[in-house]
Amino acid sequence: MKHYGYEDLAVLVSERGHYSLKKAADVLGIGRDSLIPIKTDNNNRVVVSEMKAKLDELKAKNIKPFAIIGVAGTTETGTIDPLSELADLAHAYGCHFHVDAAWGGATLMSKKYRHLLNGIERADSVTIDAHKQLYVPMGAGMVIFKNPELMTSIEHHAEYILRKGSKDLGSHTLEGSRSGMAMLLYASLNIISRQGYEMLINNSIEKAQYFAGLIEAHPEFELVTHPELCLLTYRYVPARTQQALTLATADERETLLAALDDLTQFIQKRQRESGKSFVSRTRITPERWDRRLTTVFRVVLANPLTTENILQEVLAEQVEIAKQSFISSPQIRTLTNRILTRHNIA
Repeated sequence: MKHYGYEDLAVLVSERGHYSLKKAADVLGIGRDSLIPIKTDNNNRVVVSEMKAKLDELKAKNIKPFAIIGVAGTTETGTIDPLSELADLAHAYGCHFHVDAAWGGATLMSKKYRHLLNGIERADSVTIDAHKQLYVPMGAGMVIFKNPELMTSIEHHAEYILRKGSKDLGSHTLEGSRSGMAMLLYASLNIISRQGYEMLINNSIEKAQYFAGLIEAHPEFELVTHPELCLLTYRYVPARTQQALTLATADERETLLAALDDLTQFIQKRQRESGKSFVSRTRITPERWDRRLTTVFRVVLANPLTTENILQEVLAEQVEIAKQSFISSPQIRTLTNRILTRHNIA
């Protein structure tokens, strides 16, 4: 970079950026320290003012920010960054603007919800995974460039294959031998069609909204992140414990939160093993709990056969499984009672 008059280069992305970006930094040889995570707000969206401040800091250090990445559907919470504002930043600072829409890109098929991705049309490149909301088998990721000529910067040829003028996509990717996965996407687009995808996507987003309402109405659960797309996070927290958390000392609160983390993991594993239903889990840093790393249930509602009754049964099963915990549940109950008794709450 010194040849071009810079001390180093950098890529900026939300702290919720996908782990594959670190892989890309390794492959590019720029080092993971050059992939700079930017703080997110309470809704898990990147804080644009924080990104601008970091851009100014890099400029002062003579470090070239060559790309800004906006996330259109984080893997953990399904949150969409303010893409238009990031596009403005990229333009102002002369950066390539990439949008990671692996999760949310298919939402463009929905006339009702495509506005959630406003600003994506200003991206220089966009990633979309067809094996997510385009319902194609695993391994159908793609990147779309506004200017296809950009691909020629990583174009390679050989005399026996990938000759100049050939249409083999392997000439532009790390993987030389490419499968025929594109045919599955082509077939799905023609069979399911734009209208079919719109129905699937609308249904999945609205089902997530219904489930979020169900969780908020249940006294034993806490909705951690509200859904923008078809993802949401939540956890089981007994009603009395929710009350105790507001009255606890700092040490008591930490003990309760740690026990709730253990209980969430216990419920998730036992529910998976039971074979009746399944939710995944992850760890995020909710602002409500002072950015403490917190274990939560993570739900993706993309299956059109999932009914409202099934979702009700998922919560009911989790309540019953919580009763089977002989370590975390008793610990939570004992400390909860101690805190509430101290405050004369029966």
